[in-house]
Amino acid sequence: MSLIPLKFLDDLMRLKLVPRSGWISYRISKNDVEPVSSHCYSVSVIALTMSEMMRLRKQRISVEQVLRMALLHDLSESLTFDISKAYLRYLGVRGSQVKTQLERRAISRILAGLENQRLERMFNASVEEYSAAKSLEARIVRCADALDLLLQIIEYQRMGYSKATLDPIWKQTKSKLTSQRLALADEWLRGLERVRAGLDTKNARAKPRRAVRRS
Repeated sequence: MSLIPLKFLDDLMRLKLVPRSGWISYRISKNDVEPVSSHCYSVSVIALTMSEMMRLRKQRISVEQVLRMALLHDLSESLTFDISKAYLRYLGVRGSQVKTQLERRAISRILAGLENQRLERMFNASVEEYSAAKSLEARIVRCADALDLLLQIIEYQRMGYSKATLDPIWKQTKSKLTSQRLALADEWLRGLERVRAGLDTKNARAKPRRAVRRS
């Protein structure tokens, strides 16, 4: 057994090259689409911050488990790439099931590259916990995932992309966030809604901006 899990690390590095292609459905230029690795980093820091804030409020949370889930939650996309909802619609009612099956097979193959069965089981358990979304730690990571999307929407609007175009994903993501019933996440949501409303006011008063260059 090699001391360094090269196959696993090779799959990890590929995430830097995989775009979050779902944004293209919302008319974001491919030049402005973030890679999956950037998303995973943001989700991890958001989840860490939320966890520590909740611990300061005397809530018992395994920050280690939160970070493990956050860092691994989209690792399967190094093989499957980002499967967008627009694509899944063409698969009909089984679209979601197909996506789940693909991701499970992909993560199984990736984790086998660790060449360490104990570590493989540990990482896989974290991925499954995130998917089940029953533990407090998993719900924190799911909220962090949604909050990252909302923050990215705000960033795209600051870049000049249309609010109307991005409204559908904002509403969908907001619904997912509130469904987790996490008080701190709801507080953050209200803050982000104020920020977004401020952008609307600012843009309404500003002179028309040059159209965003499309690829």
